[in-house]
Amino acid sequence: MGPNQLLLWIYFMLLSSSAIGQSSFFISPNAMGKGGVGVTDNDSWSSIINPAGTAQLKSANIAVAYHLPYFVDELSYKSISGILPFKFGVIAASVNQYGFSLYQENTFNLAYARGITSNLDVAFQFNYLRTHISQSGSGGNLYAGLGLRYAALENLVLACYISNPEKANIQINDEVEKITSLFVLGFKWLSSDNFNVSAEVEKQTDLELIYKLGLEYSIKNRVWLRTGILGKPSVYTMGLGFNVHHFNLDTGIAIHPSLGVSSCFGISYQFNKK
Repeated sequence: MGPNQLLLWIYFMLLSSSAIGQSSFFISPNAMGKGGVGVTDNDSWSSIINPAGTAQLKSANIAVAYHLPYFVDELSYKSISGILPFKFGVIAASVNQYGFSLYQENTFNLAYARGITSNLDVAFQFNYLRTHISQSGSGGNLYAGLGLRYAALENLVLACYISNPEKANIQINDEVEKITSLFVLGFKWLSSDNFNVSAEVEKQTDLELIYKLGLEYSIKNRVWLRTGILGKPSVYTMGLGFNVHHFNLDTGIAIHPSLGVSSCFGISYQFNKK
């Protein structure tokens, strides 16, 4: 076995032992800091978590994030996203890259979101995933996404996100690679103007249900303190957020009892409202 084959084998073994690290919710430093919850949020990171959360945003913004699971460069995830509101809704787009030269996934997402009623927002998403495996080749395919966000009460938000409900696959030579199908359902309770509690259940293809709980406390909407827990064995998370003029800085870490520490950092910029 050559060095490249050995590295690829080690990589897949680590990946299979930590499928939770593949959750798109860990791409967002906001969500990562509070137990991976984020389906009910409506901020810059909603474009990569649940685009329905962008429907009520009034300002264009751009965001970049970097996720480093267990401080292993080969597992790193990079993301850039943008949100553009206009008269008839909101366009949200993101480009994401995962992996390294021997195994790499590049995902392109484009979503349209708008409010259907005063308290119900929906989003339709088109996604394209291209996978490259050095020993096999490359392939890609399109798949769909759907997001809903419902303000049930003044202090209670319900939301769900579905990705790849059609169970699309990627053909790479003679091999068929599954595209993960994802279903997330969650709620957020805003107990006060500066404190909220969120909980979610997440189901991915061939994996057991993941239960997640997150807490967030804000100080004058300038500083955010976050913590949370998810999965089994339990992964504990914490995070910070800062608002500086038009910039938001977010960071989160997650501590796995066996695999160690993961980190995520992101910065977003909000343009002036028109």
